[in-house]
Amino acid sequence: MARKSRPQRLLLDLSAWARSSHPLVRPNWSAYLATDRLLCHPVFALELLHNAINPPGYQQLRNDIEDGFDWLWPDRETAEIALRLQERLATTAVVGQRVKTADILIAALAVQHGVSVLHYDSDYDEIAERGGEPFESVWIAARGSLEDIAEGTGNARRAYRKALGERLVQLQNDADLDVWPALIDWVDEQLRSRGIEPPRAPNIATGSTRRSRPGRPEAG
Repeated sequence: MARKSRPQRLLLDLSAWARSSHPLVRPNWSAYLATDRLLCHPVFALELLHNAINPPGYQQLRNDIEDGFDWLWPDRETAEIALRLQERLATTAVVGQRVKTADILIAALAVQHGVSVLHYDSDYDEIAERGGEPFESVWIAARGSLEDIAEGTGNARRAYRKALGERLVQLQNDADLDVWPALIDWVDEQLRSRGIEPPRAPNIATGSTRRSRPGRPEAG
């Protein structure tokens, strides 16, 4: 009886991880996890951990990826492949110089170990087509299929920022002393919930630095 070959393993790119909870992506992502196909590596880890919001969050995320995935590590050969890829891209297409360095390194690691790259990033198609080194570029969802939703989310965030900015200007112009302390307290709570110590806020009534929150005695 013929032995079943193991499915191709996939190096993680941050663009795939960032979309893993999307309804169109979740079934495939769950299948990849269930079959132990995903591989971690330092480039992905550095990009992912850069987004940790505080020290405990950083450590938890690092523990999760260290314990949850097999790893591949770059070495001198990885670097040599990456340089070859970059040279071919730079000398065969104008777009080559715009391919991200991190993506070239990930592609080089895939070439070296004979694995694929899981992503949502057209850089990998460019590298696979023009880099002259064999590896498979695997989209976590069909190219362009998630753009409308991503664009909608970006528009919503921009609208929120604009509305908040306009509200702050309005409050400043109106000098609404009853509202400003509550707004400052709310912002402070948002910062503290993310492990960030807020700066001292001005005392609206006196112009001095406010050292304690409302309802708490001043430090002696």
